[in-house]
Amino acid sequence: MNNIPRIGDKIINGKLVRKTETDLTNLMPKKTQTDNIAENNIKEEQVSNDEINDNTDISQESPTEDTEPEQTTKSTQSSEPEVKEYSINTFKANYENRLNAIVIPMLSEYEQERKTRLVGACAASGTLGFLAAIDFFFVDADKHGDIFWALVAAATGSWFWIKKSFEKKIKRKVMPILMRAVPDFSWEEKPPVTKDDMNEAKIFPLIPKCSVKSDDCFKGKYRGVNIDVTECEFIYGKKTVFKGAVIKIDMNKNFEGTTVIRPKKEIEFKHIKDLKKAKLEKIELEDIDFNKTYEIYSTDQIESRYLLTTSFIERFKNITMAFNSKVAFCAFNGKHVYIAPYCKKDLFSIGSLIKPVADPNQFMKLFNEFVSVLELVDHFKLDKKLGL
Repeated sequence: MNNIPRIGDKIINGKLVRKTETDLTNLMPKKTQTDNIAENNIKEEQVSNDEINDNTDISQESPTEDTEPEQTTKSTQSSEPEVKEYSINTFKANYENRLNAIVIPMLSEYEQERKTRLVGACAASGTLGFLAAIDFFFVDADKHGDIFWALVAAATGSWFWIKKSFEKKIKRKVMPILMRAVPDFSWEEKPPVTKDDMNEAKIFPLIPKCSVKSDDCFKGKYRGVNIDVTECEFIYGKKTVFKGAVIKIDMNKNFEGTTVIRPKKEIEFKHIKDLKKAKLEKIELEDIDFNKTYEIYSTDQIESRYLLTTSFIERFKNITMAFNSKVAFCAFNGKHVYIAPYCKKDLFSIGSLIKPVADPNQFMKLFNEFVSVLELVDHFKLDKKLGL
C-alpha cells in the first residue's frame, strides 16, 4: 500500500521518494491579487445576505410602523367614554349657564325702557279708567252703558298691548339663546301645530268655526322624539273652547284610527256632537273616576283600549299637575299624539312691566313650564319602542 505513488512523489534510481506536507503545499497554485479581491467580495455578499435574513425575521416578529397607528386608533376608540343621553338635568345646567352668563347681563339695557313703558301703560289705562268712572257716575244710566264698557275695554286693552309688545321684544332677544340649551330646539313665532293639524285630530270641538290666538311656540327634538308646541286660545262666539298649550309629539307607530279624550269638567265650552257626527264611538273604561271627568271617543274600539292602558290613564291624570291645570285634552291621530293642558294663565311669560326685567323668578317659572313639556316624553315613555 505504501508503494503506491501519490501526487508529488518522485522515483529516483528506481526508488519511490514521497513528498512531505510542506512540499505538497508549495505545489498548490498561489493566489493572485485578483483572487483575493474576488474572495473578499464573496464574503461581503454573504454578510449582507445574513443581515437581510435577520431583518426579515425581526419584521415577522414585531409590527411595522404602518400597523402601529391602526392599533393606536383602536385603543383610543375603545378608551373613549360613552356619550350620555341628554336629560332634563343637562338642560337645567345649560339653561342656568346661558341665563347667568348671557341673558341677565344683556337685559340690563332694557330696564329703563321697562320703566318708561310702565309709566305709559299706567297713564293710558288710568286715563281711560277715569273717563269710564265719569261716564258711569255722571252720565244718564240709559246712555252710558255702551260708552262705559268701551272705555273699560280700552283701558284694559291699552295695558295689555303695551305689556305684550314689550314681552315680545324681550322674547325675540332671550328665547333663541335659552332654547339652545336643548339641542335642536328653537323658539318660533309661527305656530308649528296648525289649526288644520288640530282639526284633523279632532282634539277640540268646532275648530273651523273658532277664532285662534297664538302666542309662544317651540319646535325641536328631545331624546330622539320630535316635539311641537303652540300656546293658543280657541274662541267660539264669546266662549273659550280652549286656552293653554297644544303639544304635538311624533310617535314610533302609525295609529289606524282616531281616539279623542275631552274633559267634562273645568272647561267653559263642552261639545261632543262633532265627534258623533264623525262616527266616533263612545268608549267606557274600567276607571270610574276617569269616566266621570272625561269623554272618550274613538273610530277603533280595539286600538283605543290598547292605547288607554291603566298606566297611561294614571300618567294622564297626573300630567295636569305639571302645568298647574285641572284637566287636559288628548288625541291620537296618524303618527302623532296631541296633549293639551287647559290653562287659564299665560304660559311661558317673561318681560313683566311691574317687575325688574332681569327678575330671576320669571325665568325659573319659564324653565319649569318648559321642563313640563320635555317631561311628557319621560312621563309617557314616548322614546321607547312600544310608545305607551
